[in-house]
Formats: sequence, C-alpha cells, structure tokens
Amino acid sequence: MTTADKQILFACTQNAVRSVIAKGLFETKSYSPAGRAVSCGVIEGPLDGFVVAVLQEEGIDVSRHEAQVFEALDPANFELIVSFSREAEDRARRWANDGCKTLFWDVPPPHTNEWSRDTTLESYRQLRNQIDGLLADYFAVYHQKT
Repeated sequence: MTTADKQILFACTQNAVRSVIAKGLFETKSYSPAGRAVSCGVIEGPLDGFVVAVLQEEGIDVSRHEAQVFEALDPANFELIVSFSREAEDRARRWANDGCKTLFWDVPPPHTNEWSRDTTLESYRQLRNQIDGLLADYFAVYHQKT
C-alpha cells in the first residue's frame, strides 16, 4: 500500500457510537483528499440505533455497519488513528506502526435517558456535532500544512 492509499482509523471502546459517527461524517463530508476511513473498537459492540438515527438526519446511512476490532485490521494500512476512549488510545499506541500518528479526542459518550427518547437523541446530536466540529477543525489545519 502506498502512502497515498493509507487510511484513517477511528477507534473507540466498542465500535458502536463515536468511531461510527466519525467514520460516517468523515467519508460523507470529504474532510481529507484520502476520503477513506475505517472504524474499529477494542471490543465489538452492537450498532447503536441512536447513532443510525442522528446520522440519518445528516443523510448518512450507517445501518449496515458491522463492528470490528483492531486485530481484524492491518496496522500498515493507516497513517492516522483518532481514538475516542482511553482504552482505544492505549490499544492504538501499542498497535500502530512506526510513523502512524495517533490522536486522542476526549469526547465523552452520549448520555442516555431511559424515560425520554428526545433527551437521548439530543445528546447524540450534540455528540455528532462535536465530532463534526473536531473533524472540520483538524482537517482545516491539516490542509493548511500540506
């Protein structure tokens, strides 16, 4: 794989919420010329229905997402790993090849309210928007350096 073919990896604990949101936003909004991303987790978790709902609001369909773990991937394929949990950050640093940049974005998981679907959805929207802003800021600076 050439440097131009390298991908970005978004990682979190279960590959169910934050990393899925980041991958969906990244690929849809074309933040980077590479435009290709993968998401994974320290462990596999079930796809979160609230993630599907809030990304669908943006026209992004992740309903076919299947969780995967670091071990299912080849570290040589990645030039950047963005982690959203300390567990994923630790795994990424130990797993990544030399020369792969690793970042930790301290984005807490969404708050759920078992009594209010609307409150839970709003928390997921805030999470989506926070990740979207981080992607926009990071890749705007990245493009200025290249």
